[in-house]
Amino acid sequence: MNRMETELFLKKLGSKIKILRNNKKYSQEGLAAMSNLDRNYISLIENGKANPSVIYLKQIADALDVDITELFNFVI
Repeated sequence: MNRMETELFLKKLGSKIKILRNNKKYSQEGLAAMSNLDRNYISLIENGKANPSVIYLKQIADALDVDITELFNFVI
């Protein structure tokens, strides 16, 4: 995967997390608290600026009450 493909993938992942968060009516701060992550880190993920580990993605998925695979369903 080249750099542009990686950036596009991270943006899609972040957008999906943001959509799921908004559907639950959670703030970034609320999602951060429920997933034991920093609010600034949630912001970086949602903006495609961070490459979260699978453990962090699992924490986010659990906080959003979705299967981790849903985070990678980019058909929006």
